[in-house]
Amino acid sequence: MTSIFQHRGSFVAAGLLAVGLAFSGATLAASCDKTWTIGFSHPVGESQFAIALKKKVVAAGEKNGCVKVLLDNTHQSNLESQRATLESWVTRRVDAIVVLPVEATALEGLRIQAQKKGMKWLTYAGATKGSDGSVGFDNVQSGDLVAKDALEWVKKRYPDGKISAAVTTLTPLKGFAGRWDEPLKQFKAAGLPVVSQQDCASQACGLQIAEDALRQHPDLRVFIGINDDAALGALRAFKNAGIKPEDAYIAGQDGTVEGLEAVKQGGAYRASAAILLDDLAQSIIDNSLAAITGKGRTNYETAVELGTLRNPQRLDALIAQYKD
Repeated sequence: MTSIFQHRGSFVAAGLLAVGLAFSGATLAASCDKTWTIGFSHPVGESQFAIALKKKVVAAGEKNGCVKVLLDNTHQSNLESQRATLESWVTRRVDAIVVLPVEATALEGLRIQAQKKGMKWLTYAGATKGSDGSVGFDNVQSGDLVAKDALEWVKKRYPDGKISAAVTTLTPLKGFAGRWDEPLKQFKAAGLPVVSQQDCASQACGLQIAEDALRQHPDLRVFIGINDDAALGALRAFKNAGIKPEDAYIAGQDGTVEGLEAVKQGGAYRASAAILLDDLAQSIIDNSLAAITGKGRTNYETAVELGTLRNPQRLDALIAQYKD
């Protein structure tokens, strides 16, 4: 896709990454005369992916040697919680803020205030107007990968159709829309009816949504989660309903360790559109430093891969991201 982003390939070696970025951890650590403070705010802090990512971002800052990372504790897309944290960071004049806004317009005043004070404001999961940079991943690609994989499975397992699907969304986070828009669009074009379309990013609501949908639509056999958490909840519901693993297709997005390990176990959980976690965490540090210093890339997208049992070695490599 053509965009302002720089986009690394899926198999970039760590050494090349360090060489290619003007402000690698080793370079800064060797010439550091100031500690930069970077705040990272994710609105769905309860998700397994966000928990793992935050740890990686802190580790990347520590490895750099000149970066202190601050984290917020926003859960369930709580705007007031996020706003309070960001206000505190603006008050203490951190050097950069990387944020996935619960509602961009509601935080516009804070962005302007921060920038007037000399702070850099970067957005997570995609670029926005007025920001000083961005880090992200291709949510359209993510949704496209799971949608196409699901339809290929349906074509082989249910050539005559007569099944239905469910897709979870997270409509407050518009930057993630590709994760549900692509499955909805492609399922409609293929004639696969979607009988449930609800906001959900946790195992608890994934379980409840799938249970309700299965009661109302016993032919439900495809479930696409906006993330692995929602999909893992659905997996429990399908198991509890006694649906045979070979008769169902469940997929998540993000590539959490629990989701990828569910894929590895075989059965109904067949795929996860996995973000390259180390790459994403490093870009949060690198892009922030580039914005602060005026040197280097400030916009960047991390690659997304479909983790499946068709490539067990690559699946193991995606799982290994979480082992350190």
